Amino acid sequence: MAGSFEKTSVEWQLHLLQQRLSEWLERLFAPNDRAGLPNWSLPDWLLRLLFWIVIGGLVSWAIWQIYQLARPYLTALTIAQQGQSDRQTQVDRPFTVAAWLQRSRTFAQQGNYREACRALYRAALQHLNDTEPVPHELSRTDGEYLRIVQTLPLSAPYQRLIRTHEQLCFSNADISAAEFDRCQQAYRAIEARDGEQRERGKPGEI
Repeated sequence: MAGSFEKTSVEWQLHLLQQRLSEWLERLFAPNDRAGLPNWSLPDWLLRLLFWIVIGGLVSWAIWQIYQLARPYLTALTIAQQGQSDRQTQVDRPFTVAAWLQRSRTFAQQGNYREACRALYRAALQHLNDTEPVPHELSRTDGEYLRIVQTLPLSAPYQRLIRTHEQLCFSNADISAAEFDRCQQAYRAIEARDGEQRERGKPGEI
């Protein structure tokens, strides 16, 4: 039983593969029967070295192929973790709406429209926290925010900003200046509605 187990082990299979490769190389470089020709047979250590070089190359190729297949999933996971980290930062160190808007303007001036749109999204969430019964929650996803804002009187601008943030989290695509302008217009619509509400709420007005 022990002998049968050894012959079927991985080590035994590698040994057989090395032996067959060595025999093939020996036949390839072995001298023929004609007299006077030099002996071109390879030493054992060189045969073993060639064997392990071939094995190493196959293993490296297999690892590279696995990495190429897994790279899209790894990229998506990294982006998702970045979004979670950003939200954690927001909870640990909350900015005011004015601070997020200032960050958005700074990034836009630098041509970084991805971060400029992200800052507008943060300003919208902070606005919800300040003016609506929608407090910040670390576990709340963009999908949950979409369902919540649909119940608000003015939901379209919020939806624009939240869907743009989803695009930032799950795609490496560049954000254009035109897309940033649309996000900026969405946030201005939120501010305009707040201004109208404040005007209607002034004392003495019907």
